[in-house]
Amino acid sequence: MDLLVHRFQLVYAKLKRCLESEIMREMGAQITPPQMFMLNYINKEKLCRLTQLADKMEVKPSAVTVMIDRLEKSGYVTRVHDTVDRRSILVKITPAGMDILARATAVRNRIIGHYLSRLETEEIEEVTALLEKMLNIAPGDSLE
Repeated sequence: MDLLVHRFQLVYAKLKRCLESEIMREMGAQITPPQMFMLNYINKEKLCRLTQLADKMEVKPSAVTVMIDRLEKSGYVTRVHDTVDRRSILVKITPAGMDILARATAVRNRIIGHYLSRLETEEIEEVTALLEKMLNIAPGDSLE
């Protein structure tokens, strides 16, 4: 079992690096995978607190602040005051952020599609089902 765990870790990490590297190469310096994750989450939530992002990304709020600063400087997000608690700052995606997110998502989907095109339909279904099963085992996470 230890050998299988080791193999899985190596393959998972290497595949993730390959995918992220190809996305970065095609997108240039426009957006990083963590920024893409953040924009996806912000877009889904419409408005969110930095602490929400930190919890979702499992990082310290200070790390999220730095990333949001970069996204804001690029014009991809904007900070707004909470209408209920003016001390609280929320972040929302801008039209430019939605545009870069759509382009990055299209690039990611095309790259993943290229990888999957090397498999038979049944293999794609099987590996996807197995990954979904593993995700359902993970505490506090799901496909939502």
